[in-house]
Amino acid sequence: MSGQDYRVPTYPVVTFLVARGMVLATLLGLAPLAAAAVLALLGWSPLVLAGGLVASVILGGLLASYVEVLRIIADTLMPK
Repeated sequence: MSGQDYRVPTYPVVTFLVARGMVLATLLGLAPLAAAAVLALLGWSPLVLAGGLVASVILGGLLASYVEVLRIIADTLMPK
């Protein structure tokens, strides 16, 4: 044990996602709706908007739950 350097590990991606994950989840969750709006403006069926809205809600919910689980893991397992 003499002379060894014991450093606390850092996890930059986890730290970034814990700090800014909900904003990122919201923005990524809105991507299907934005794509559907563009397609509707280009002449696709207005039902595309409904599909984009459903996809946005599902994707946003999944990403938000991922961020919450990551926060729980970070709170319980990562050194402070």
